[in-house]
Amino acid sequence: MGKMKFYLLLPMIAVLAFGSISFAQSIDKEALKAEIRAELKAELKRELMAELKSETKADIQEATIGMRSVLKADFRDEIRSEIMQEDIKATVAECLAGDGCGDILGGLFKGVTVGGFLDVNYMYNMRNHGEGYGTARSPGFGGAAQARENANGIVNFIGENEDNQFTLENFAMFFDKAITDEDPIGWQMHTYWGEKAKRITFLGEGTGTAGGSDDTARNDIFTIAAANISWNAPVFGKHVKLTMGKMYTWIGYELVENIGNPNYTHGMVYNNAIPFTHMGISADVSEFLPGDKVGLTLYYVNGWDSFIDNNEAKSFGAYLTYAPNDDFFISLGVIYGNEGWNNREGSLDPGGPLGAAAVALNTTGFASNNNGGATMMYDIVMTYALPQVEKLSLGFNWDHGYVEDFVIHNDGSGVLGSTITGTSGAHWWAAVTYAMYDFTDNQQGAFRWEYFDDSDGAKAFGNTMYSLTYTHNITVRNHLLLRPEIRYNKYSIDTDAVGRVPGADFLTPGDKGNTADDEVILAFGAEYVF
Repeated sequence: MGKMKFYLLLPMIAVLAFGSISFAQSIDKEALKAEIRAELKAELKRELMAELKSETKADIQEATIGMRSVLKADFRDEIRSEIMQEDIKATVAECLAGDGCGDILGGLFKGVTVGGFLDVNYMYNMRNHGEGYGTARSPGFGGAAQARENANGIVNFIGENEDNQFTLENFAMFFDKAITDEDPIGWQMHTYWGEKAKRITFLGEGTGTAGGSDDTARNDIFTIAAANISWNAPVFGKHVKLTMGKMYTWIGYELVENIGNPNYTHGMVYNNAIPFTHMGISADVSEFLPGDKVGLTLYYVNGWDSFIDNNEAKSFGAYLTYAPNDDFFISLGVIYGNEGWNNREGSLDPGGPLGAAAVALNTTGFASNNNGGATMMYDIVMTYALPQVEKLSLGFNWDHGYVEDFVIHNDGSGVLGSTITGTSGAHWWAAVTYAMYDFTDNQQGAFRWEYFDDSDGAKAFGNTMYSLTYTHNITVRNHLLLRPEIRYNKYSIDTDAVGRVPGADFLTPGDKGNTADDEVILAFGAEYVF
């Protein structure tokens, strides 16, 4: 019975076993299909991505090649220009260093800085109403009155003196090679083109007359304002800077280059009381003085404002400075030499009937023009930046000069051959104050008051005068200076009237009731510094 039940259960067991096997096989087949599908998908994905990357890379390469072609076409000229500039700069640098130009430059420009400025202006004299009355000038200063050009030349001899016209005042080029510890030799040359060039030097190559030649009569629009060579020479364990050639004066507050002055126009004191340039030699002996706050330079020069000496005399000068700190500076400048007039007792009176012929005759007599009256002056300059008022700075200038044998006393005969029976000296003096206030970083107001006394006629005026000037200095992008200015000049006498120095410069009266004892001048200067 037991066996019977077992046999009866065999078919059921077989069915269950077969079903279990089939179910297991079904499960294995689905897993296999999923695995194969995943592998196939991964393989296809790799192939597709590889194909996509290949196509994209090709497209990108093609696009890049096209873009490169476009950029090359667009930038070809610009790149060529940059390359040329780089090559030129490198070549110039080699030349300036004296390494790449062989014998052509020979290191001439090694260490040289090049700069300068361009100065143009417009000026209007309200006394003349811009109608070209001009200034009547003595024969030695250009003769009859000129229309507009030099119309304000009575007090501004050196420049900024036109009326009612636009003027190229100055195009200046500066070449400066400074002395260094490595190279103790330096040089400089400053050249001017324009109106300023006409009057920076009085005496030079020209007519060669007894009184010396006058470059101003030639009206040259080019001049060499300064050109000299310097050597820092070793002396007794120290150094003395020796400079020889044409140099700017050491006298005065203001500079020839008005870009360094607080006011646009030069003052009447600068124009008439002091020299502008000198030809000679100087020695800076500051290293022999105690400390580094004191400086001293000695000078031996031809005279005042001369390329070529007009007599045998030379002038001696000295420049002493003291700067205890950054806020204060004071200097004393002096000059002395027999550069004066040929007036000696017993000689012929050049103011008499013989006139200029007397000067020529006196050169052969005991009153030689090679030993004129002693001319001397001293000059004090002070600058002070007030610590209490941060944006305010002050300046002061004092001048006093003397010429011996200037005033002539004759025998009063009034006949041909009148002689000088006596002479006396003549003084001139002047005072100037400056006040500068910085309104902003690029705007400054500059005020100048000046007084000039030439009552003795030593500077050919024979009167006194004062001037008030205000300049508003505007700096644009560090290089451009815009300088509107108003100026008032006042004279102690009607300079067109009797009583002035005979033969001296004088103003002609303006129209519409204006007299010639004062004037208001409007100016606008534009200067580009490079």
